[in-house]
Amino acid sequence: MKKRIAIVALLWLTSTAPVCAAEPANSVQEQQSLARRLGEKVQRFEMWTDDEGNVTGLIFINHQALTRSAGEKPGVNDDDLARLAGFPKLTAVNFEGQPIGDRGLAVLKRFPGLKQAGFHYMAKAEGASASPDFITVVDGMRDLEILEIKHNFKMPAINVHKLKGTFPKVWRLVLDTPLSAEQTMHLVSLCPNVTDLQLHRSPLSAEQLSEFARRLPKLEVLWWKPKGRLLPEHLTAIKGFTRLRIFSPQHFKNSLDYEQTWRRLAEMPSLERLEIAGDGAEANRAALQRLKTARPDLVIDSKLTRSRNYEGL
Repeated sequence: MKKRIAIVALLWLTSTAPVCAAEPANSVQEQQSLARRLGEKVQRFEMWTDDEGNVTGLIFINHQALTRSAGEKPGVNDDDLARLAGFPKLTAVNFEGQPIGDRGLAVLKRFPGLKQAGFHYMAKAEGASASPDFITVVDGMRDLEILEIKHNFKMPAINVHKLKGTFPKVWRLVLDTPLSAEQTMHLVSLCPNVTDLQLHRSPLSAEQLSEFARRLPKLEVLWWKPKGRLLPEHLTAIKGFTRLRIFSPQHFKNSLDYEQTWRRLAEMPSLERLEIAGDGAEANRAALQRLKTARPDLVIDSKLTRSRNYEGL
């Protein structure tokens, strides 16, 4: 009798349980087929696989520069993101200009071992619904190696200050988005082993830049867009990055005196390359020639060496 009651109870539990979504696609053929179907919804798509064929990386990009060649594309939405559960080996994602929000991004919590995450133009697409808290989806991902938060101009805010866990493996950090200096400092403090930093659109004083140098002792590559003018104090602060190999100050127009500013770079033995273009290079042509004379081994070039993992925009 007891056995019958147990069976009846089991049947009742089964009949009242919520209907689950379809089982994740586990075969490499199913994974790649699903990835391609999702890729058809975006202007630029990239799929990475491991040696066995498992899908490990997915890049979804919509950008106005691609409209002429790729045409209008709807992008992936929150329901599409739920299907990422079908990629058990996924370690890298990048979303650019997609109509997604917090509900869809929550699927990333299924991948605590994620190594790369990129969030570009999160509020640009029609239908995008990400809140300022969207970035907290990566909190606790201690295997993260690359984190990009870029061009989120239409977001009212990005609550990076709510991130609590450290990211000890992050070596590349891209912060090309409106953040306060305090928010930027907080996020940098969570990524102490960064060697490659792209820092734009965040106001920083020379003192704060010096503090960056103390918090990022391993930094080798710095692409920096100062808020407004490049100041002599900024270049003095740059000397604090004792391992810096590549320095790229961008989008400034003012002229600086060699003795008070550019000479500081000549005193950095680790520096191998200065990437400078546009108005800044033109306004400082004579000073840069003196820098080249003082450091003939230093490469001064207008081309950027950005070590991107995909051909982003």
